[in-house]
Amino acid sequence: MKRLVLSLTGLGLTVICAHAQTIIGGSVNNGNLDRTHATEVAPGFFLPKPTGWTYSGSRANTGTFQDGLSSESWAGPAPTPATTDGNLNGPSPEGCGGPDCGVFFKPFTGNATDGAATARLFQDNPATPGLTYTLSGWAGAEANFLGNGAFGLEFLNAANNVIGSQTLDLNANGLFTANGQPFNYKQFNLGGLAPAGAVTVRASVSMLNAMSNPAGGGQAFVVDDFSLVAVPEPSTVALMIVGALGLFALARRRR
Repeated sequence: MKRLVLSLTGLGLTVICAHAQTIIGGSVNNGNLDRTHATEVAPGFFLPKPTGWTYSGSRANTGTFQDGLSSESWAGPAPTPATTDGNLNGPSPEGCGGPDCGVFFKPFTGNATDGAATARLFQDNPATPGLTYTLSGWAGAEANFLGNGAFGLEFLNAANNVIGSQTLDLNANGLFTANGQPFNYKQFNLGGLAPAGAVTVRASVSMLNAMSNPAGGGQAFVVDDFSLVAVPEPSTVALMIVGALGLFALARRRR
C-alpha cells in the first residue's frame, strides 16, 4: 500500500511539473536584462537598452520620446541576483558598462514643458488559455522618485486585441518601504489567468506619469531580473491528477 501511495504521489507531481513552463528568464529571452543594444535616443546620441524587450515612451505634451530609460551597470546591485551575461563590459553605446546590467527609468524626463513622462518595457510570448502566468521581478526606487512603477500582464487574442489584463501598482505595494538595501530593492510578483482565446501573454514594467522632482536628490526607478512562469490553475491540476489516477487504476486492473 505504501508503494502504491508513493507511486501515485510521484505520478501527480510528474503531471504538474510537465505542465509548468518558464517563459522568460536566464539568458534565453534576456530576463536578467544583461544583453543590450545601442538605441539612438537623440540625433547622434546613443544609449543601451535591453535586447529582446520592446520600449515605448511618451510625454503628455510632446508625445513619443526615446530617452525614458537606459541599461546601466549600477542599476541592478544586490540583493538582485548576480548575473554576468552582458555582451560588452566597457562603456559604449551598446554595453551598460558591466556584465550585470539593470534598467534605470528616468523620471526627470518629465517636466512642465514636455509633460509627465511614461516609459514601458514589454515582451510578448505565446499564451495557453487556462494557464496562470506569474511575472516576477525586482524593483526599487529612490526616495524622491515622482511617478508610479507598475508590473503588467496582458493577454491578446489572434487579432492582437487585449482580452484580459492584470496590473500591480508597485508604489502601493511597498516600493518605497525601507529595507536597508540599495534603492530599497525588493522582489514583486503578479499573476494572471489566460482567458479563452488568448494566444499571447505580454509581460511589462512601466514608469507612469513621472516628473522631475523640484527638490532634487535621488529620483531613480530601477528594475532587474524578470521571470514569467505558467502553471495550470488548481482546478485544472486536480482534473489532471484525477485523470492520471484513473489511468493508473485501469492499468492495475488489466494486470
